[in-house]
Amino acid sequence: MRVTASRQPSFSTCLTLVAKEEAGKIRHIADFSGAADEITVRYKGATANIICGCGAKKECTPDVIRTAAAKGVQKALDLKRNAVSLLFPDGVLCGEAGHRAGVEGALLGAYRFVKYKSEKPLQLAKIEYVGRKLSLPQVRRIETVCSAVSYARDLVNENASVMTPRRLAQEARAVARQGSMRVTVLDEKQIAKNGLGLLSAVGQGSSTPPRLIVIEYNGNRAAKEKTAIVGKGITFDSGGQNLKPTGHIETMRLDMAGAAAVLGAMKAIAAIRPKVNVVGCIAAAHNAIGRQAYFPGDIYPSFAGKTVEICSTDAEGRLVLADAIAYCRKVFRPAQIVDLATLTGGILLALGELVAGLFSNSDRLADRLFTSGEKAGERLWRFPLYKEYCESMKSDLADLRNLSKFKKGYAGSITGAAFIQEFAGGIPWAHIDIAGTAWNEGASRGEVPQYATGFGVRLLTDFLANG
Repeated sequence: MRVTASRQPSFSTCLTLVAKEEAGKIRHIADFSGAADEITVRYKGATANIICGCGAKKECTPDVIRTAAAKGVQKALDLKRNAVSLLFPDGVLCGEAGHRAGVEGALLGAYRFVKYKSEKPLQLAKIEYVGRKLSLPQVRRIETVCSAVSYARDLVNENASVMTPRRLAQEARAVARQGSMRVTVLDEKQIAKNGLGLLSAVGQGSSTPPRLIVIEYNGNRAAKEKTAIVGKGITFDSGGQNLKPTGHIETMRLDMAGAAAVLGAMKAIAAIRPKVNVVGCIAAAHNAIGRQAYFPGDIYPSFAGKTVEICSTDAEGRLVLADAIAYCRKVFRPAQIVDLATLTGGILLALGELVAGLFSNSDRLADRLFTSGEKAGERLWRFPLYKEYCESMKSDLADLRNLSKFKKGYAGSITGAAFIQEFAGGIPWAHIDIAGTAWNEGASRGEVPQYATGFGVRLLTDFLANG
């Protein structure tokens, strides 16, 4: 998609954002109130004006504008229009944040996963930003980040038979080449040789063996400090020997959404080139049932030296993250670590599909992530990690267990994070549970499409580039 900037619209389809107070001042739309989510179309000759309501001025936040622009673009596609001019008249939140959100919404709302469609639907080819708050370089930067979001969505939407651990490694190499970054991939033999016993155990039952993938971006060679971002990359989660039932297993290609967010963020960072140092790490495995699959009840060693009792093979995400985080700590010595994972169904019960769970041992790190989430429209809510939750992960047979001693289902998201925290080694660390926000089972919600959402790419990019 091509994005341009102009002072006057040049396309025959105009997308105009209107506040409720201004709706009555526009001629020929007496039946339009300007309420949020309200859209009308008016024609003047060959020009189609898609007018999108943004509600009352005092409630017209960047989130509202982002959603309105997305719905406007979707309406344009319904009308078979493949190029739109995006206008910001007086009356809508007209600061830079509002204009930025409008461009984001238009770009994100235009996303379609059409690879497997025999008849390809119309795709948006051009968006023209018409306004004075953003320069062309700013618009192009927004385009870069949104393109990385679409890339992450594509990875998650792809067939699990295609998006294997090997394929994730290939994708990482391609991203690294684009950004002149260094990439390291450990195959199954190297994983075992290096002592990543938990990652090895989770992936050993599959015909597509595990990979540990690392991408290094050095944007500030004068500084030693670096941030590690770690993604859970379970390319399909059968549940292992604790097999997932019908109704839950069908969408388990989404279990690598954390890895997709890391790859998307690294792709964006490589393009915008902030003066920071970042290590992107992905623990990739297919949690399968097979002759070599790992067993519930058995004890396995971790890279950190701690032993883990497997209480459920379906609590595998925390295992691969534990090894990846410990590996990053030892090899790269980051100043802080942020991991993203579709970790627990419990986070859906707590927050639904709208907000991701945040867990951290650092108030400063948690606050920075929360701020980036609010700015990006990828919201977070912090949960506690009290000592009692950590104690519940102690095993009678090993150092740790991968399920807590609490009653089944109690505080599952918190205890999962408590397990991962054991491998952070006391450095500033945050865990973001995106099990609810990474996938949208229902109809699209403005800029949030059906199925893979790409959640985390914009949040991570803002955190890394502006934190």
